Amino acid sequence: MQRKSPGWTALNKKVISGILLVLILITSGLTACSSSSNQQSNNGDQTGSGRTLPAEQPESTQRVQSAASVQVAAKSSGPWGIALDEAHGFVWVAQPQCDPKPPCASAFPTKITKFGLADGSFIQDFAEPDNKYSSPFFLAVNPSDGSVWFSEPNSDAIGELSPDDNRFQQWNTTKGNTPYDLLFDRNGNLWFTEYNSSSIGFMNPKTHKIVETATPTAGAEPYGITLDPKGNVWFAENAKGIAQIGTFTPTTNGNISIKEFPIDSTLLSQPHLITAAPNGHIWASEGFLGNITDFDPAADTVTHYKVASQCRNPPDNCTHISGIAADKHGNIWFTDSLNATVGYFMPSKDIAHIQPLSDANAHPHDGLAVQSNGTVWFTEQFGSAIKGDLVQGPALVMWPSGTLK
Repeated sequence: MQRKSPGWTALNKKVISGILLVLILITSGLTACSSSSNQQSNNGDQTGSGRTLPAEQPESTQRVQSAASVQVAAKSSGPWGIALDEAHGFVWVAQPQCDPKPPCASAFPTKITKFGLADGSFIQDFAEPDNKYSSPFFLAVNPSDGSVWFSEPNSDAIGELSPDDNRFQQWNTTKGNTPYDLLFDRNGNLWFTEYNSSSIGFMNPKTHKIVETATPTAGAEPYGITLDPKGNVWFAENAKGIAQIGTFTPTTNGNISIKEFPIDSTLLSQPHLITAAPNGHIWASEGFLGNITDFDPAADTVTHYKVASQCRNPPDNCTHISGIAADKHGNIWFTDSLNATVGYFMPSKDIAHIQPLSDANAHPHDGLAVQSNGTVWFTEQFGSAIKGDLVQGPALVMWPSGTLK
């Protein structure tokens, strides 16, 4: 057996001791970093901490959280359109700060606000850039990436907000067209109504190509727009003495053929907003008539239902049925802006359940949306200015399923 020299043994011990010392120093450094990271997390620094806001939790988690109604101050005047992003857990609200006639008296940039779908909590304001941007009215979320698209009637433009980098972009329609309500079709293209020019607009979000098609009836003033279960687009024609709704099959190039249907032989109806029920029936709000209207495309039949409740502020005009949205059970939700009520109609039972809002000045208007779990969201455009009220002024309201019996 070969024997190791004493010099080699001494050198080996020094090397091993050095390695051990380095390992001890590395371990100490990692422990210190971990402690510092934990301290930052405990102090509320979310950068790199892995903390998830309630509004960013999975939708399955959020559904069990929405148990009580919530009213959140909109921190501005005149909240209008609502769009739900259930994939990412957000509620988006347009805040134009004016009421179009159309259009508003002046054009000025305002903001779009992000709330939590889980609890209605305020998350962030996104202020439009100065210069060419103006009051956003209606919103639609692009399901492919969560970007928020909006109409700007005052600027004759369609805008896009990319929330991840707080970036706004804008594309002009024909001057004087005043784009209003908008939606994405199944192919990911954007469609919108153009009130003043009585046209339907198309936009490819990738190429930004815009196509505008006039309605067959001149001066029809298209307002609300919706998508039916088959993927067809329907819209309401709001002009006096027209009393029609229209439809078309969306295309990928924007070239469409529009068909119109009369819904009131007296021509008193002015269809406002519009929604499609799960059974394919098309429903429209009828503003000052106090009605909601059911159109069955298969049978080509129309039925009007009076849903205006007792006047809260006589002798003024006491009803304007504005927002309308169908839930997954086929109930038709609606808002009455002048009478400050919200309710739903059950077609199978011919019964309307209506609830007056606590604030008679709330003015729930075009902002109404129903979440897939039954939660109803709506905006109160005006609201109380009385000091001491629970929520002063404009508000976003969340009603979980079962809030209104």
